[in-house]
Amino acid sequence: MGFIKAFTGALSGSFANQWLEYMAPPASMTDHVLLARATPVKVNGSENNDGEENANVISNGSKFLVPEGTCLITVENGGITGVISEPGGYTYTTENVPEAKSMFSGDGFFASTFGQSWNQFKFGGQPGNQQIAFYVNLKDIKGLHYGTQNPIRYKDANYAGAMLAVTSNGTYTVKVVDPILLIKNLIPVDIISGQGRSYFELGGEGDGGVEEGLFADFIGSLSVALSSFTKGGKSIDDIQGGQTTFAKDVNDAVEANAQWGSKYGLAVVGVSPMGLDWDETSAKLITEKFNTGFLMQGGVGAAYAQTQIAEGVNAAGNNAGTNGLMGMGMGVGMMGGTAGMTQPVGENPVMAQQAAAAAAAAQPAAAPAPEAPAAPAAPEAPAAPETPETPAAPAAE
Repeated sequence: MGFIKAFTGALSGSFANQWLEYMAPPASMTDHVLLARATPVKVNGSENNDGEENANVISNGSKFLVPEGTCLITVENGGITGVISEPGGYTYTTENVPEAKSMFSGDGFFASTFGQSWNQFKFGGQPGNQQIAFYVNLKDIKGLHYGTQNPIRYKDANYAGAMLAVTSNGTYTVKVVDPILLIKNLIPVDIISGQGRSYFELGGEGDGGVEEGLFADFIGSLSVALSSFTKGGKSIDDIQGGQTTFAKDVNDAVEANAQWGSKYGLAVVGVSPMGLDWDETSAKLITEKFNTGFLMQGGVGAAYAQTQIAEGVNAAGNNAGTNGLMGMGMGVGMMGGTAGMTQPVGENPVMAQQAAAAAAAAQPAAAPAPEAPAAPAAPEAPAAPETPETPAAPAAE
């Protein structure tokens, strides 16, 4: 009992003449439709419901066309009896033949991804004749709109881990990666039982608020995704050119926040922001602090510290007293002790030069040394007493 593969790919060649009627996805399975009941199709390609209530109930010999980008799932009483994800033509048989399989677990790109779900949720008994066939859309569900009513706060590693806030709007794209989980946990019961609508569309009438819930999960995960995206030195301006990377960050955040993949079998595969702007406070911080500092030196973190040092140096130069020097010194000390901002003054020649120049400008000029008093003149020595002249001897006669 199960499905026998008749051909691979599209219906063509001799099979087009042999298959006078078969099951296929309905015309109502448009871009945003996640799941739809199978519809009988005539050989000319026209749908053939003929007003029959059980037109999509399968029986022995029923033929199915599985187009590219779809997955065929058969259900009975809420239990999944068969899954086919490989494109081609298949015939259902109630006979026990070796080639009949209830699931092609080794075929197709998607089949190998939900083997665990199949073992958990497959039909527990022997399928009867009331199985209903559905097609799950495996293509990208594009153009889901989002927009933030309030700014989203995140830590931007590109700006020294500053807490910034952005507003954003655009579209995102989701994809079904596990159709079994989709049916078990997201699609309304009335559709799976065959008693309600014949298809389920995101945002369509009666989706039960599913798209609204997905939207809330998506918006709630943007903050974490933005913080993760900027860790590698990227700015939010790089998102337009790195949408694949950003989409992965969003999907990881959504999975951590709302378990889309492990619960609903959904994944975020694309994000296209049409607007992504900092709020007024964040823009002012970046302009006045980071961008100004960037013009002075190297990286953003060091540039931010440089800006603060320069402001302290200017203030010190305007205060000729000791207080000005103390303020400048405190600024240098704080700079040196700030982890991840910049390097110590002694290791940074530009900053050391600025600090030395500031110290020289603020140091008051030295007062001239007082002249030493002149040494007193030495007293003059007293004159020696004159020696009396010796009287001349009388001349001889």
